[in-house]
Amino acid sequence: MNIKQAELQSGVSRQNIRFYEKAGLLHPARNAANDYREYGEEEIRTLKLIRMLRMLDMPLETIGQLLAGDVSLDTAARSQQQRLREQAEELQAAIRFCGELQHSGQDLVSLDVDGCLARMTDAKDSGGFFLRWKEDYRRIAQAQSRGFFSFVPDGPVTNGEEFAAALRAWAASEKADLVITKGGMYPHFTVDGVPYWADRVYELYGRAPLAVIRCHLEGEQGDESLPGWKRRLVRAVRAGLPFLVLFGLIVGPRLPGIFRAARQGGPVLELLVFPGTLAVVFGILAYRFYVTHFNDKTH
Repeated sequence: MNIKQAELQSGVSRQNIRFYEKAGLLHPARNAANDYREYGEEEIRTLKLIRMLRMLDMPLETIGQLLAGDVSLDTAARSQQQRLREQAEELQAAIRFCGELQHSGQDLVSLDVDGCLARMTDAKDSGGFFLRWKEDYRRIAQAQSRGFFSFVPDGPVTNGEEFAAALRAWAASEKADLVITKGGMYPHFTVDGVPYWADRVYELYGRAPLAVIRCHLEGEQGDESLPGWKRRLVRAVRAGLPFLVLFGLIVGPRLPGIFRAARQGGPVLELLVFPGTLAVVFGILAYRFYVTHFNDKTH
């Protein structure tokens, strides 16, 4: 079945289905004829299971470990139960405080705001609930200031394990809280709670290619979300189009002379030497640009 049918069968929206695939929680097969994803009974059951666990507010990282067999259902459920109990204690503190405000008989003018804030910032009294706004602001600020960033890894990045090691090394140097949610050469991860995905490209410094890791805010998927052959086609066009335009600007003015020589029986082959040589040179440059900037392997 297609993604629309999977949405109806599982009760999970198409947007969430794609997100779970990117997070590595779901691995549907692809139709060899059209490269579309196909969802079977196993994928539908997995989606229903993810839906059930997310309704329990279980983190995606724990769900991923559960689906991969790294933790048992008993362990994951026990851990989530403890997490929910801690959240319940924090919510109870907020509920109690709302009750006190309700029965205080005060209005906005007479309310002792400083006293309330003093109590709400007391960890023992609030259970940490009232301090969450600071964390929310920090995450929003991180997302705004780091919509895109890049860095040069210390070592080679030729597989998913080396990619993950490079990301962890960067996070350690930046003192950032990084959690990898999906591995591979297009990893997905969070930095201080803000979701990103990354790719690796090579940039030329002199004659030597240098590996650069580019990190993008989730939602700015570029061509990474396209099927394999479509992604390669888009990248080939992006690599070759500048050279094709330049070729047209250089050779275009010469075309009338070539056509005129062809009609008059002139030396057409001699006139085609320069455009042909230029086409070969530009083709090589376009291929080198493609291999350098848009490769998934090590070249």
